[in-house]
Amino acid sequence: MDLERENYPPTLYGNGRVNPTQNLVDAFPMANGYPLSHASSGYDPANPYAGRDPRLAMYIVFNGSTAGPQSTVINTAADASDNNGLNRTETSTRTGYYMRKLLNQSVNANPNSETPGNRYKAFIRYTEIFLGYAEAANEAWGPTGTGTHGFSAYDVVKGIRQRAGIDAADPYLESIKGDQDQMRELIRNERRLELSFEGFRFWDLRRWKEDLTEVARGMRITGGVHNVIDVEERAYRDYMYYGPIPYGEVNKFSELIQNKGW
Repeated sequence: MDLERENYPPTLYGNGRVNPTQNLVDAFPMANGYPLSHASSGYDPANPYAGRDPRLAMYIVFNGSTAGPQSTVINTAADASDNNGLNRTETSTRTGYYMRKLLNQSVNANPNSETPGNRYKAFIRYTEIFLGYAEAANEAWGPTGTGTHGFSAYDVVKGIRQRAGIDAADPYLESIKGDQDQMRELIRNERRLELSFEGFRFWDLRRWKEDLTEVARGMRITGGVHNVIDVEERAYRDYMYYGPIPYGEVNKFSELIQNKGW
């Protein structure tokens, strides 16, 4: 119950600690498989949660989502009438979103009538193994190459997306299966979605040497109008792609040199 108590919205007796960013929400494609920015996606900024990848509603509580044991409608708008709204109180969302993934929605966190629930603790995800293979296979043999194995990066990505509920035809995936660079980008995005909130993103960004200073964004809804807002500036520097070697270890070995910048 601790995880629910920490992350449920305030009206469900939660502390709303993990607030997914607009950056992550925008990473979920449409249900037809196209990224939001693609001309064929059909994305409507005025109705941003319609027609999306089903994983969005499974992983994230957005305005109008239901959550908790009574399937309570959660209003995250800035003009909401309760504390679930944007920046209403200390436990309210800062981004316009709450985390849903990992939480057992049957749990009642009301201290006067608590109802606990169980969950699985994953030590390694089967999906993580497949995504690791897809990433390596694409680099080694391209999107559709299999080497000495029976399946390709394309096969893995197609299987994961179909399981998620993406359109079985997946025209976007079909359009890029001959392009290693675009497949790499798609694999990385699928990894971002499938392994979200599980502690992988911090390390993935560093090993890929991706931008660490992207501003964390959110969604402000007032009068039904959606506006993307900046929530938090990031001030990482290039040397932070690598962590510091513990000071005690550096002291033990005179030839062990501290990573630059630390």
